[in-house]
Amino acid sequence: MFAQHGLTVTIQLSGVKHNYKVFRELCRDVEVAAVVKADAYGCGLSGILPTLWGLGCRTYFVAHLHEGILLRNRLNSAAVYVLNGLLPGSEAAYRKYNLRPVITSQQQLDDWCRYCRQQGWSGGAALHLDTGINRLGFRLDEVADIADLSARDLACFDLILSHFACADEPQNPRNTAQIDSFTWARRTLCKIPKASLASSAGCFLGPGAHFDMVRPGVGLFGGNPFTAPTHPFKAVAQAFAPLLQIKLHRAGEFVGYGSGTRLEKDTLVGTISVGYADGLPRAVSGLPLRVYFQGVPIRILGRISMDMTLVDLTSVGRLSPQIGDDVEIFGPHRDLNAFARSISTIPNEVLTALGKRASRRYVEDMATADAARNDARPEMFDFVSNDSAGLLEDASGTLVAPAGFGTVYPNPQFSLESSLNAARPEG
Repeated sequence: MFAQHGLTVTIQLSGVKHNYKVFRELCRDVEVAAVVKADAYGCGLSGILPTLWGLGCRTYFVAHLHEGILLRNRLNSAAVYVLNGLLPGSEAAYRKYNLRPVITSQQQLDDWCRYCRQQGWSGGAALHLDTGINRLGFRLDEVADIADLSARDLACFDLILSHFACADEPQNPRNTAQIDSFTWARRTLCKIPKASLASSAGCFLGPGAHFDMVRPGVGLFGGNPFTAPTHPFKAVAQAFAPLLQIKLHRAGEFVGYGSGTRLEKDTLVGTISVGYADGLPRAVSGLPLRVYFQGVPIRILGRISMDMTLVDLTSVGRLSPQIGDDVEIFGPHRDLNAFARSISTIPNEVLTALGKRASRRYVEDMATADAARNDARPEMFDFVSNDSAGLLEDASGTLVAPAGFGTVYPNPQFSLESSLNAARPEG
């Protein structure tokens, strides 16, 4: 295994397991689906799917049609909903890949029902109702007309859903208003079998918000969905970048683009292999942002460029930093959520901005991550998350890796039965 440029993102699969079980325990009487849009929130769809499938997750949500196709290429029998609606002329693709569009407007409703009638297709779809976020979806005053559709047209749908606007603030009265509106819509559209309102934060609003299915997203991957700092989730992702160069610069010299940072004293400057192409925003250049070397905070110098960032290593010179040593962007000394707060954003944005060129490596537990970064990787596998190949489910329900795809954690044959048994709590 050779050293690599760029960001290395280590994914703790035990964290995903813990977080899924948090939702399953919280929402005991309903189905717990998984939102895996944006390449499983930047954690790598191919690397995450075996764990979620092994936990018994059978329903998935993505944002785009091409994401649904990638997921279908990995799982034959999962129910896959595409959240961003039915674009004109895409009906046949949903049928070909057995995907379920989330219908958001009257035009989409007409197109989908007409296609299903003409083709005799009954693969399922969802209706998106706008209960207050005022984004995608049917207005509540359109629900009665939907209920008057023919039995044949209503049979095209197996789910109604909506989305909270303020679930990150549990005490916000808008949450109760949306629950009441969705409850009314659920009764009105009672011929459609299932209903779903809650995503990660909404799951914590009580059983009245759960309906038949919940669909957590960022919480599965360790992201805090609340405005308050406390949450029950375990960390899933850590990000490190290697040192490319170390140089002593003299007081009065300028560093970085625009010569915007003048050194006030002799400074040991390191260049790390991460930039805005890897999700470290250029806009935070000049802010008092810190990264970590062997647990010690070090400041960023100058402008963040596309592939590189300068850091002040003076305070850690006694630790003898070397080219190739890792610098922590977020991890054990400042987790994902704290890093997101430090750059005035949310963990969703941090994870999904990590970039496709980052190396994503998967460990069962973070206790093995240090050894993994030093090439002792007994429990690791590497995936290229945007590869056209992927995990496939064979006729016996086993996930297997096509030739050339890589090694599937923890072995080439992923037994669903053994994984489900392993995922069950002890006792």
